[in-house]
Amino acid sequence: MAATSPLKLRLVRESSPPSSGGCAVRFGLQDNKDVIHEGVPRDDGRYAFDFELRVVETEDHAAPPVFLGPFAFGKPSDRFVYLSWQRIDGPGYANRVKARLADIGWADIRAAQESGGRLEADLSGRKAGGGKVPVSWQLVDKTEPSQEPGEKSSES
Repeated sequence: MAATSPLKLRLVRESSPPSSGGCAVRFGLQDNKDVIHEGVPRDDGRYAFDFELRVVETEDHAAPPVFLGPFAFGKPSDRFVYLSWQRIDGPGYANRVKARLADIGWADIRAAQESGGRLEADLSGRKAGGGKVPVSWQLVDKTEPSQEPGEKSSES
């Protein structure tokens, strides 16, 4: 089996569903056992959902990355994650928004892993489903390299 490496990710979104049909819902990041993981409220009124997936290491970096883990859905060549509004008083979901992982390339993965950061996608305002709508992933929360005491920074 090929080796895997961890990748930290974050989805951001306001909590209001595209349409809940008036039913009571539980909002969060959906795992593949239908458990909803609540987000952390931010000062801007949106919610952040931090999670981690594993990336299959391949020697052929021309091949697209394959993502594994409890939040990854879909075929290996076209994985995605869901923000979901799960019905509280009935089965299923009032709505779900899909974030495609196919828009994450090897350069983004390496930059996040090497910097200690995570890749973030803002799904605010997205309609239900998402299908093949591209997702813009940005590198955030980079860890600054540590400096030795007395060492001058390049900005000085």
